Amino acid sequence: MSGSSPNGLSTPKTPIRAITSKLSTTASPSIASADQSYEPLLKSLFVHRLKFVFLRSALVAWVVYVTWACWMSESEGIMGNIWVPLKPWTLIYSGLAWFSLAVPAVVLRKVFLTDTRSPAASPSGIVSIALSKNSTRVAFLTYLASAFCALLIHKAMAATYERSDPKLTVFVKSKKHPHYLNGRLVFLALTQAVAAAAFSLRGAMMDRLHCSSQRPQINQKSSALYLNVVFSAIVSAVFTTLTLTASMTTFAALRAILPVFFKLPIIPLFLRPFTAHFIKGSWTFLLPFFHISLLFRGWLLAFTTFFLWDVADSLFDSVVSEAVPISLLGKEPNTTLVSGITSKSAIFKYFAYSEIRELAVDESSSASSRRTDLFGDQKNLPNLWAFLSRESLVVLNNDYQLLLRRGAPPPPPPAAPVKLPATPGPIIGTPTPLLRSQIYKAHKESPRDAALDALASDGPITQAVEAAADATHVPEIFRSVESRVFTTPIVEEATKNVVQVASLGSRLRAKVKGFGVAVWDMHAPGFVKELLEQLVQWWYHERQSKLVEKALPFRELDVVIVEALSHLICASLTEDHYGTVQRDIPKILEVMVSYLTAIEEYQVEINNLLKPLPEIPLPPKKQAEYDALAIEIHKSQEILGFVADGLKEGLARISRTFGTKLLAFKFPPRIANKLQGFLDYAS
Repeated sequence: MSGSSPNGLSTPKTPIRAITSKLSTTASPSIASADQSYEPLLKSLFVHRLKFVFLRSALVAWVVYVTWACWMSESEGIMGNIWVPLKPWTLIYSGLAWFSLAVPAVVLRKVFLTDTRSPAASPSGIVSIALSKNSTRVAFLTYLASAFCALLIHKAMAATYERSDPKLTVFVKSKKHPHYLNGRLVFLALTQAVAAAAFSLRGAMMDRLHCSSQRPQINQKSSALYLNVVFSAIVSAVFTTLTLTASMTTFAALRAILPVFFKLPIIPLFLRPFTAHFIKGSWTFLLPFFHISLLFRGWLLAFTTFFLWDVADSLFDSVVSEAVPISLLGKEPNTTLVSGITSKSAIFKYFAYSEIRELAVDESSSASSRRTDLFGDQKNLPNLWAFLSRESLVVLNNDYQLLLRRGAPPPPPPAAPVKLPATPGPIIGTPTPLLRSQIYKAHKESPRDAALDALASDGPITQAVEAAADATHVPEIFRSVESRVFTTPIVEEATKNVVQVASLGSRLRAKVKGFGVAVWDMHAPGFVKELLEQLVQWWYHERQSKLVEKALPFRELDVVIVEALSHLICASLTEDHYGTVQRDIPKILEVMVSYLTAIEEYQVEINNLLKPLPEIPLPPKKQAEYDALAIEIHKSQEILGFVADGLKEGLARISRTFGTKLLAFKFPPRIANKLQGFLDYAS
């Protein structure tokens, strides 16, 4: 039905509706964060790799404890020991040793592994920073418990395999003194404790718990695993010898100090039943040499403990650090791979860039198709290449700024300027007078309230007394009660006593220190003084190579970023159909050239630290210092050269690929002059 309008036209009664459209206005999806797409895949890879670490460390533990069993069984001939590896007790002891030695070391590395390096440049600074962290204390207690478990396993194996009595009981076999502690077992326990402390100290010096000692590498050869085992055996032998020497010295020092405790009250009642026999015998420093078999047993036990710990660490570094293409496991490989560079961990980020580098280098058709899709991505906002280049430039620029600051933290932001109160201008018109009378009705105060207000601390009487105190010479006692409380003679005397006690303690410490220094100067041999002086200097001296490492903490990540970007730029010359990469080439080249220039300036600065030798020969001490500085400068140049070579190779690769096509881009004069050298060399 329809009605007639005033102008004679008919109008429909049903409302007119717009035609609905099927077009959607949803925005393009953004790239997911690394913890949602890339990191779960990488963590699953780590879990899978840890299985190989556990299996290989179990194999090493089995070989070591089979050797122990063959040495303890004392069977004659080869046929007597041929069945030892397959005996149930051998397998049980090997499994217990693997669980108590190798597994804790791997778990500690997994739990406390981070991407941060120690900022200290001296051994004392490195150790002090490590001891301030809870992870170091947990690691030491774990290694200590692990070492004591190894001692218990060795004690059980000795009772099982050895025919002769190894004399490793807790108490000596004496009817008269049944509670005397067995000195052989005490010495072995002390050796194990020193081994745990030595391994913890070595881990702190190498920053092994907090930063991977070996960055992830692609296509690592399996032969390196066997080299790590051999290297661990050599290192363990050296550290075990030092550990045994330290434990012998510590055991002798404890026996020398023990008679002092027997002269104290009450304490001998608890020590005598267990340790009275330790104060007897020959001179303590020569006593261990009368028990060569015990020393040999202690050395082998400490070597086994140290070796299994170090092998577990080496396997963790070599096996877990191998990178593989895991982005193919995701729904969209390119998006998953690019999302990995947003990880907050530099280690995860390194894996992502390593896979991007492998994708850029791969010459297969599938890799070329993936690169074309990456360059021409239109599904994400921003697209994959724009996101990749932006994030990469941010990382490189941050590390470049850190290099310019020589590893120092960024300066604090400038303080906001203080706004001065605006001064009123001249009055142009006649101001309106303010109302100076009271608006509200005045409250009538009672006499009691007025008296209390007058006697208050801020009342008129108090203010009048304080104002006229100097003129009328009012005694201090009448001014305020507060001053009486805080200026009482008792408080003054207590404060004086505290100051005197503090000064007395400082004077006492100074006298004790002076007395010790005087005794040391008078009686210490000259070579001992010189040795101690060298040790103290070595302990507190800052290494130049450590300062360079502090300025370049993520140098491996920077190099792999440069390699990935340079290979992708070279591939874009034929595979980028939309010219997406070309607009970012000037920015990338400018950052790479600036980074390279800063490194070359730092190299010149470090080379200037080593002055040329004079014509006359230097004294031995000066010559040793000169040689040590030369070694540190060589290490520093290796670190800087690693990053500089990566940047030079990336710039040369782009220059060879594009050639004169780079003339189409505009660069600042400083960048253009540097690139001209690479372009001339490429042509």
